[in-house]
Amino acid sequence: MKSLITLPFLLLSLIPSFNLASETTLKKGDIFYLGITDDKSRFTARFKILDNEKTSTGEEGMFLLCETLVSDNGKALKFRTENKPTSNMYQGSNAKKWCESFYDTHFSDEEKEWIIPTYKSDESFSIHAPFGVEKGPYVDFKPEENALDGDHLFFLSAEEICAEKYGLAKEEDRIAPYKKESEGYWLRSPHIDTFPNDVGFIFFNGWLMDFVQNSDNVFFTGGTYARPGLNIKKPNAEDIVSIGENQYCLTIDKDKYQASEPPKFKVKNPLPMTIVVLVLFLALIGFILIGLPIIIVKAVKKKKLKKAQQ
Repeated sequence: MKSLITLPFLLLSLIPSFNLASETTLKKGDIFYLGITDDKSRFTARFKILDNEKTSTGEEGMFLLCETLVSDNGKALKFRTENKPTSNMYQGSNAKKWCESFYDTHFSDEEKEWIIPTYKSDESFSIHAPFGVEKGPYVDFKPEENALDGDHLFFLSAEEICAEKYGLAKEEDRIAPYKKESEGYWLRSPHIDTFPNDVGFIFFNGWLMDFVQNSDNVFFTGGTYARPGLNIKKPNAEDIVSIGENQYCLTIDKDKYQASEPPKFKVKNPLPMTIVVLVLFLALIGFILIGLPIIIVKAVKKKKLKKAQQ
């Protein structure tokens, strides 16, 4: 009789045990759904996990980046809207205000409980200019104290957007679409004072450079958009559910989303922008070689004439 009672338990012990946590372990590169989708701004609520263990400040949590680009109610977004901006810092910018407003309107109260306010100062950062030049000129960004001061939703820095640890070291890794084509998006890093009206920018082909902050068009080839990031608390297995292959969401949102395919889009031809950049570069070289000496000579003559008249 005793053997009959213990037999079911012996059989159960032979069945392989399933670990729920292993079935819902989040990895870098997985898609995490968060937020209220919005067709007008093209917000899909699909975030790519850049770090599944740490936030962007190195604390326990997760660092997420919006997979696709987001507009300002269907329009391109300017980093600053002033005709003659007096600052190119992220603090006080239209970009930061947009992030604050978007956070308020596009995340539920329950989701906001998971989003961590981020405090971070950015160091100076330099990167080789693109065009395939190994030892060419640099694009330089200056530091900003308290760039993020309790921000819940924010633009990435130039250093973050090209970090190998986030899988963004290559130009093609930074490309993101708006609608059916790749477009450019803002960063939060201010350029050094050689170009005081410029901030960090990712062009539609993945180039990390700088661009004029009060512009909403990239050399007449496309708009300027947002690609916000955020940090969230690290969820336990019971806090998340799988809704598709490598696609997850919070348990509180389990009835809110359906698994979807990665966005299909066309990467724009960079040739028109390359031509414009080269023309500007040649114009600058021409000014340095021809125009600047002429200006210096005229200034010297003017000074001599003024001295002779005295």
